[in-house]
Amino acid sequence: MKSQAALSREKYSTARHSLGLYRCVSVTCRYAVPPGTGLEELKMELRRAVAQVIMEQPFMRIGIVDEDKQAPCYVHVSRIDLTAQIQWYGPSHPDAVDAALCKHLSFQHDQLWPHAGQRPPWKIAIIPIETFKGSPVEIEVVYSFHHAIGDGTSGSIFHKRLLNALSNPVAVAGLDANQLNLPEPPVLPGSQDQLVDGRISWSYFLWELWDAFGPSWLKTKPEVVPWTARAIDFSMPYQTSVRILRVSAATATRLLSVSRAHSMTLTPLLHALVAASLSRHLPASEAPAFNPSSAISLRRFVPASTGLDVDNQFSILVTSTDHSISKALTTNMRNPSDQTLEEAIWDAAASVRKELRDRLATLPHDDITAMLKYVSDFHEFFAAKDGSERGNSWEVSNLGAISGGALEGGWKLTRAVFSQSAMTAGPGFAVNVAGIAGGEVTVTLTWNESVVDTALMESLATDLEAWTQHLAAGIPL
Repeated sequence: MKSQAALSREKYSTARHSLGLYRCVSVTCRYAVPPGTGLEELKMELRRAVAQVIMEQPFMRIGIVDEDKQAPCYVHVSRIDLTAQIQWYGPSHPDAVDAALCKHLSFQHDQLWPHAGQRPPWKIAIIPIETFKGSPVEIEVVYSFHHAIGDGTSGSIFHKRLLNALSNPVAVAGLDANQLNLPEPPVLPGSQDQLVDGRISWSYFLWELWDAFGPSWLKTKPEVVPWTARAIDFSMPYQTSVRILRVSAATATRLLSVSRAHSMTLTPLLHALVAASLSRHLPASEAPAFNPSSAISLRRFVPASTGLDVDNQFSILVTSTDHSISKALTTNMRNPSDQTLEEAIWDAAASVRKELRDRLATLPHDDITAMLKYVSDFHEFFAAKDGSERGNSWEVSNLGAISGGALEGGWKLTRAVFSQSAMTAGPGFAVNVAGIAGGEVTVTLTWNESVVDTALMESLATDLEAWTQHLAAGIPL
């Protein structure tokens, strides 16, 4: 592969990055270090393990060129300097771990990939948490990457494969000290257009064309305009704020049990909790209703015949669906009358769950990402959004649970954090969810304070922390 053209799904990400509208995705995992591992030994082990994962993942061995043009390409990177890709930081104080991680993520989510043609557009930051006689007991490993080389699930796969590489080390051909030599170009997986049979019906095709290009004076004006944060403005300073909320393993287990009793999953419940919080902190005149979205992985729709190992290989296979949290549902959460706040929240969650189920029942057909092939100029596509209202109030993206490993005294994962850059031309803010199987769950809020007031996000964080604990414990809201 001297070069390989990016197709429509990837062009969406390359154009967005070249315009500075979205910078990176990050998945962070906390690793318990085997007892007695010294710092220098740890650095050597991690360097070799990262090299082992690089050799497994074609998308970690490429760069991106011509992002500012209409035909961006993936190019082979023949040598990777691991000292440029892996950065070690000083240890975090045990009482300030999340503050240190939020500060790092806020910085990383604001960074562009200026040398993406020469260096793979991914980075690893390693932050020791505490030490015992000079040896780290736990480390945070932050894997950050350009969205054109992976989706959120790819970030969790990175940690899954890194854990395997640490637990089952093999010699890596081409690894010479800090240099990884890669004479053979990688064979990239097919793009989403090629891997997923996203058929589009004529009715859907014509509806989307009308929605995009139909004259506004012929369209019916909505009776209720949902809150979608401040309008898109490319001149606003780009700054990602990050807030991590922790749900303990015990609370997460009870919360999932309560959700199942209501035939509910975590994603619809989170949408409802967010809507309930915002409805109580924003006036009805400003936020009569909401229109959030859910990210959906398309990996389940990739046929085995494609040869892609969807559980272990990086790819970009994701779409989203919108939800309408109506004026009636919002009013009931803002001013509960005939029902309690908790009942109003479960009603809103049930509405989101139904929409999510209905969308999953029709996927991968009539999906908006399949329409991207008809976009001739992605830079113009995004530029046209400047000054317009946002399409969504917020986005919930749930990675699910990552297996943490269970070898006594060996490497294991104890926590996962999923985060992404502020979305200049997307939803007002992001609610990112990740967890370790049987362990802690984290909810990470990311936003730009020029788009959403930080005070509102802090109030949301306070409500989510309290309400998840109360629901899990059976305490009335």
